[in-house]
Amino acid sequence: MLGEKIRKIGFWSLDFVKGARIRAHYKDIKNIIESPSDSEDPTEEYLFNLLDHAVETSQYYCRYKGYKSLEDFPIIDKNMIKANEDKIMSEKYKGKKLHAMSTSGSTGIPFTILQDRNKRKRVQAEIIYFGEICGYNLGDRNACFRIWTGKKNRLSHWKQNLVPVDISNLDRENLERIRIRLKQKDKIKCILSYAKSLQILSRYLVERGDTPNMFHVELVISSSQALDDLTRENLKKVFGCNVVSRYSNQENGVLAQEPINSDYFLINRANYHMEFLKVDSEEVAELGELARVVITDLFNYATPIIRYDTGDLATLQAHGRYGRVIKQVEGRRSDFLFNTKGELVNPGIVNVNMSSFDKVNQYQFIQNGEKDYVLKLNVLKGLYEDEDIISMLKSGLGKDANITIEHVEGIPHLASGKFRSTVQNYKKDVLSNR
Repeated sequence: MLGEKIRKIGFWSLDFVKGARIRAHYKDIKNIIESPSDSEDPTEEYLFNLLDHAVETSQYYCRYKGYKSLEDFPIIDKNMIKANEDKIMSEKYKGKKLHAMSTSGSTGIPFTILQDRNKRKRVQAEIIYFGEICGYNLGDRNACFRIWTGKKNRLSHWKQNLVPVDISNLDRENLERIRIRLKQKDKIKCILSYAKSLQILSRYLVERGDTPNMFHVELVISSSQALDDLTRENLKKVFGCNVVSRYSNQENGVLAQEPINSDYFLINRANYHMEFLKVDSEEVAELGELARVVITDLFNYATPIIRYDTGDLATLQAHGRYGRVIKQVEGRRSDFLFNTKGELVNPGIVNVNMSSFDKVNQYQFIQNGEKDYVLKLNVLKGLYEDEDIISMLKSGLGKDANITIEHVEGIPHLASGKFRSTVQNYKKDVLSNR
């Protein structure tokens, strides 16, 4: 469409006038990520430049002058950053105009990171690059599914060719509104949404008998929680398009993303140094082992983020071209459950069991004790027998599990727009960030 081409030309023209800094970042990111893992790589220089800057200009990190390696720095988490944000911030950037990125995420902890101008341009470049490798072009009409609060910035949305879709309430009435919106003539090409919202929407569209010829959608990008296989299949059935998962966060940016028709996540090593550590220690995890994701942001000089424990768990695998890739983003450590034997289990076990009950509108599974669980269920009463659901869940958690079902009319999303399908209220200290 003409409007999409004009937006793309306008964006790059404005960047050119301002020194083509985003273009330079884009080329650098593309070159680093697409080069074989054994080729010359500038990211080690980026890492030590960032560390040198931190120890010279940050009150928090100045104690690490004389460091020998990254491992000399402590692992930090959101709580530590919040408690020391003024000390962590670089003295060079205090009093300067900075960009604030805020999130409450799935932890419920309000969290703001200040980013300098160069970091913002690097983020813009990575979004463009990772969009392109999955088929999204700058300027394409796109729908962003999230909880939209406050006054809508119509000019910003127009420049981005963005359609804001509010997901604060995904009852059938609002799902129908979204369905109609996606079918309108302005041809939405790309949908960006949290995985849980896509699960609910795709199930509704399949139920309504929708087919690809009714839409113009060419790409679906899922973020936050892992996208389950059934939802992926439903999205492809309804839209007939590519579906990819993106691993990202608000405080940093795009950490990794699935290439089209792949079963792994390509790591954004151009912008982040990522460590994968054992769940219960600071030792490096083996390939295929469940690991904590710890990142160092190579480009945020205003607020140096060094060895930041994201709270996420993932597994790595070897890759011939890229050296290593993420096999699976398993979710947040705080969402994991314990079975009745005290063993840590992936919350996906609940998702797999609940997929058999596809008429359920919403559910949330909560662990309150060693063997005590509660399932909040939003479904038409009488459609399923509670005993059948409990029996299915016990198969994954233990036959001696005490599971209570509470029938509810709705389960609220978090302020961020994310939805927690599992909640861990037992042994929180074991699963908290180290």
